[in-house]
Amino acid sequence: MMEPERVHWVVAKHVLRYLQGTVDYGLDYVRCDGVRLIGCTDSDWAGSASDQKSTSKCCFLLRLVVVSWFNRKQRLVPLSSAKAEYMATSQAGCKALWLCKMLFGLFGQMLRSTTIYCDNQSFIKLSENPVFHDWSKHIEIRYRFIRDWV
Repeated sequence: MMEPERVHWVVAKHVLRYLQGTVDYGLDYVRCDGVRLIGCTDSDWAGSASDQKSTSKCCFLLRLVVVSWFNRKQRLVPLSSAKAEYMATSQAGCKALWLCKMLFGLFGQMLRSTTIYCDNQSFIKLSENPVFHDWSKHIEIRYRFIRDWV
């Protein structure tokens, strides 16, 4: 800000032109009963060609408007698509807890329960079933906390 160069002015003008062209765009916030946070999560099992790691993806909607999202490579190589989804949903659960606390701090009211959508049937069955099977013992403890929240 103290010594802007030509490239800074070019970028600033580009941003202003973009804003001028999108004046009519906007987010529609509709008044409704209660505030509800909804999450959608997915992962691509062994999606990285170089190291076979999966990518966790998630977005959160508040009154049907996206308020938060992430897209990050998982630290470990999952042994199954269910484990990849388990890891992604676990990360989404942590983010949902943080968002709920932040929204409570901002608005001072409790949110209705948060729903996180996932499309992997193996993960859904594993998260709903309190009995862990032999084939699921390899899932690490830090990812098991999502079971408690279900």
